[in-house]
This record gives sequence, C-alpha cells and structure tokens, in this order.
Amino acid sequence: MAGLGTGIFPAFSEEQEEKLKKMQQAVKFTRDGLDLTPLETISLLHDLEQRGKISVDNYSLGGSVEELENKFSQLLGKEAAIFMPTGTLANHIAIRKLASDKKRVIVQAESHIYRDTGDCAQNLSNLNLIPLRSGETDFTVQDVKEVFMRTREGRVNSKIGAISLESPVRRKHNQMFLFSEMQKIVDFAREEKIGIHLDGARLFNASVHSNIPPDQLASMFDTVYVSLYKNFNAPSGAILLGSKEFIDGLFHTRRMFGGGLVQVWPYATVALHYADSFLTDYKEAVANAEVFFKLIHKNNNLEIERIPNGTNVFILKVINTDPVTFRQKLENQNILVPSPTPGTNEFVMKINPTINRISMDLLAERFHHAVS
Repeated sequence: MAGLGTGIFPAFSEEQEEKLKKMQQAVKFTRDGLDLTPLETISLLHDLEQRGKISVDNYSLGGSVEELENKFSQLLGKEAAIFMPTGTLANHIAIRKLASDKKRVIVQAESHIYRDTGDCAQNLSNLNLIPLRSGETDFTVQDVKEVFMRTREGRVNSKIGAISLESPVRRKHNQMFLFSEMQKIVDFAREEKIGIHLDGARLFNASVHSNIPPDQLASMFDTVYVSLYKNFNAPSGAILLGSKEFIDGLFHTRRMFGGGLVQVWPYATVALHYADSFLTDYKEAVANAEVFFKLIHKNNNLEIERIPNGTNVFILKVINTDPVTFRQKLENQNILVPSPTPGTNEFVMKINPTINRISMDLLAERFHHAVS
C-alpha cells in the first residue's frame, strides 16, 4: 500500500510524531479511502515536496494539476480531463454541456445530482431533471424509453439532452447500478444521440467489485466524473473526463461558476500520489475483508449484513452489547468505526486499504474482545 513517507517537519513535537505513527497504523472503517488526518496530510505533502513531486499551478492550470489530469486520462482511457473543485460542479458542468439546448435530463431519483445539490442544475442552468425510480438504486432502459416517448409526443418539442447515471450510489450504501441495464441504457442513448454521463465518484471501487477495468467502464460514457478524496485521499477535488473537444475551454465555465481556484496543488499532489496504487491496495483490502467476515461469523454477538450488488459498504450489528461502549473499546485498540446508526445497534462500515495494516486474525480478535 502506498505509504505516507518518512519526512517529518523539524518543528514536529515528539507527541505529534507519536500521534502520526499511531494514525498510520490505525484501521479505519470510516471512509472510502484512508481518511487522512491533517497531520498525516501535512506529513505527506512535506515528504513529496522534499522529493520534488510538487509543481505549483496557476488558477488550477498547469503544474501538478496538469500531471493529475494526464494521469486520470491515462487510467480511464479518455482523451482529456479537467480538475474541478467539487463533484457537484463536475456533474453539473458535464450534464449542462451534454444537454446544451435540450434541457431535459434523466437521472436516478436517489442520485447525488438530484438529491444533494440544492437544485443547482435547475436553478443555475435551467435544466429539467427527470428523476426515475424513487427509493431504488437503478432504473431500466424501458423507463428511459417511456420518458423518451412521452417527451416526443408532447405538443411542445422538448427533447432529452442527457442521461446521468450514478454508480455506485452513495444513498444506497454504495450499491452499483446493474451493469446489464446500464449497457442497454447506454446503447439506447447512442442510438438516439442523447449525451450520457457517469457520476463515477467511486468508479474504482465499482471496477474491483464488477471485475470490469476502469477504462472499460469509462469508455461507455461521453463524460465521467471521479472523486479525488473518496479513493485518492485528497482533501477535496474532482476530475471530469471526456473527449478533447468536450473538455476544451471548460476552464472558462469552471471560472464562471467560481471554481477557478488560485492554487489547488495540495489536492492534486495527494491524489496523484495514490492514483497508481489504489486498485492494487483495494483488491487486497477486499480479499482481507472476506477473511475477516468469516472470522467474525464465529461470534454470535456480531452479525454482518452484505449489500446486494454492493461495493465497499457492509452493515455490522452488535448483539447483547452497548454500541457506544463497543465503539469505544475498538477505538482504544486503534480501530475506528463510525457512530452507530441512531436508535440501533448497527454500524455502516466501509472497507478501504487501512484494513491491510493488520492481520485478519488480530483484527477479528479485537472485535471479539469489544463485544465480550
């Protein structure tokens, strides 16, 4: 697993160095990535600067940002890429340009662009988002065709400009959009010349669990967004990818929306550091998690609930044990889990490469101890 390096500021106190060492050994079931602390991030950036790995950008152009854009273009087989400060802006700008003057955009009812962005696409770009299948992870090509036919038969000619698919879906515990249906929808979009966008914030998770290479998933879509902080541990940031023609000049749109930040090299540098290692590290983490689950099943006070067609999320239930006490006992052993779901004995847990820091026998032993 890609490490944090050994460079430490001379100003670091012994207490800070000890804290850093402890965090580098912690197993964290809290995020999709390593969930780096400020101290860990500062240490990594210092180490990378000492090794000449940082190049300053100018208003999010050039330097380490350009290196990052080229790296993700290579990883995902797209002609071009552009840094975006947030996934919200990446998704918005993608569907805005794909739709152009055809203002209707089909989305999942549980998608981030529909549920969690304050209607940005509607308010700022006059797009008409059409949500499908409330409460569900995915929808079908038949759902799309029905919307298409209703639109075509209207008295006013209002065409579908784009379709946006999110996979995995955060609101559905990172469950994946059914691939066979996704392929049918993409094929239909191609036939009808409808733009097709992938909210692939966690695309690299989906690649491992679907056994489909990232570039193959990305090749299905006109545009793809990938988060820089979920898997690649940057403090923030996103990458939007597409053809050269599509990406060309989008930095002007980014600036128009207030996203042309003066310097973003800290985000780009950290993500670039982890870009090549994530898939290998995560595959190891998934294999280790399977061993861990088998060991956990031996304890009647611990239950694992898997997510159908899921990725890195699982539900842990503790029985005959106070969940707050359980969580504190684990923290005392340098294992971090999220707060329990309010009013339940359940924890929504995330597998990430920090699980590779310990043997599965020892990890299971600490969980057994926490419910004893």
